[in-house]
Amino acid sequence: MNIAMFSDTYAPQINGVATSIRVYKKKLTERGHKVVVVAPSAPEEEKDVFVVRSIPFPFEPQHRISIASTKNILEFMRENNVQIIHSHSPFFIGFKALRVQEEMGLPHVHTYHTLLPEYRHYIPKPFTPPKRLVEHFSAWFCNMTNVVIAPTEDIKRELESYGVKRPIEVLPTGIEVEKFEVEAPEELKRKWNPEGKKVVLYAGRIAKEKNLDFLLRVFESLNAPGIAFIMVGDGPEREEVEEFAKEKGLDLKITGFVPHDEIPLYYKLGDVFVFASKTETQGLVLLEALASGLPVVVLKWKGVKDVLKNCEAAVLIEEENERLFAEEIKHILENDRLREELSTKGREFVRKEWSVDRFVQRLEEIYTRAIEEGPVEINTSLMIKEFVKFEKLKEFFSKIEDRIWR
Repeated sequence: MNIAMFSDTYAPQINGVATSIRVYKKKLTERGHKVVVVAPSAPEEEKDVFVVRSIPFPFEPQHRISIASTKNILEFMRENNVQIIHSHSPFFIGFKALRVQEEMGLPHVHTYHTLLPEYRHYIPKPFTPPKRLVEHFSAWFCNMTNVVIAPTEDIKRELESYGVKRPIEVLPTGIEVEKFEVEAPEELKRKWNPEGKKVVLYAGRIAKEKNLDFLLRVFESLNAPGIAFIMVGDGPEREEVEEFAKEKGLDLKITGFVPHDEIPLYYKLGDVFVFASKTETQGLVLLEALASGLPVVVLKWKGVKDVLKNCEAAVLIEEENERLFAEEIKHILENDRLREELSTKGREFVRKEWSVDRFVQRLEEIYTRAIEEGPVEINTSLMIKEFVKFEKLKEFFSKIEDRIWR
C-alpha cells in the first residue's frame, strides 16, 4: 500500500503524536509499504516528507498552522500514488487531508490522539469555545472519515458520547521496546544528578494540560534532601515551573529539548517515574518509562487507566491527593528490593503487551478495509459553515479560512 500520513506535528518535535507516526511509519515500511508524511516539520534525513508552509499558531507559537497550497499537496500525493490517507490531527493539516480526500476520492483513516475539549485553554478568551462545541467538532471531523482509531476503549466511549457514528477501532500505538534497553553514559548522570540522589523523573511537555502544579506540590510534600526531581522536556509553562521550584527551594532540574533518539538515555536517570496528566488518550511516556525499567506512580485517569490495567509495576492513584502520591513515591525509593521487582515486572509487561509489532498488522487490516469500502463523500465548501456556530470562534476562523482551504 501507498499511505500518506497527515499531521500538524512531526519530528523533530517530541510528543505522543509525532512518536506514533514515526513508529508506525518505520514498521509499515519494514513490511513493504510506502509511507509518506505531510507535516510542518521533518528531520533533514527524511526525504519522504512533504514539509508544508506554516505559520505559528497565534496563541501558542510552538504549534503551527498549515498555509500550504492544497494544489502542491495534491501533486505530492499523485507523484507518490497514494492510495489511502491517515490523518493524525483534525485541525489545519486535517482540513488539507479532507480536501485531498475529496479531490482524489481516497479513503481516510483518522487517529484521535488528543482529547481536544481538554485543550481549549490554548485559545484564550473571548475566543475560547465551549466544551460542547469542541466535542461537536471532534465528532464532525471523525464522521467525515472511513474509520476512526481510538488508542483505548475509554477514548472510544468518549468519542461515541460526542456523536461519532463511523466505525471506531481501538488500536494503541505500542513502542519499540528494544530502543529502551540502553544505559545512560556516566557524563549524563554527572550532568543532571551530580550528587547521586534518588531521582523522581517526569518526561513530556512542560504545559498546563500535564497537571504539573500537582506534581510540584507532590515533590514539595516529599520534603526529602536526598531526592531530586528531573523534568525531561520543555514547553510554555517552563518559566512558571522554575519560579515555583525556586520559591519553594526544590531540587528541580529541567533538561529542555532533548533529541528524539536520546530520550531513552534520559529515562535511565530516574528511579521512579511520575505522571499526573488527566488529558491523555494513551500516555506513551508511561510505556517508555516501564520499558526503561522505571516503576511509575500516576493518577488513574481516562486513557492512562486503560493502558496500565493489570500492570504490577504501576501505582495508580484514584484522586489528586498529594500526600498519598508522595507516600507511594517514597515507599518505592526507600525499598531497593521492591524497586528492582517492579522494574522487572514493568519491562515484562511492556514486552508482552505493548510492543508495536503486535499492533502494526491490525493497522494494515484497518487500511485494507477502508480501501475496500472506498472514500466517504464530503463537500469541503460547506465545512466551515457547518461547525463554526460560536460567533467568537467564527471571527477567529474567518481570518484564516482562505489559508486553510486554498
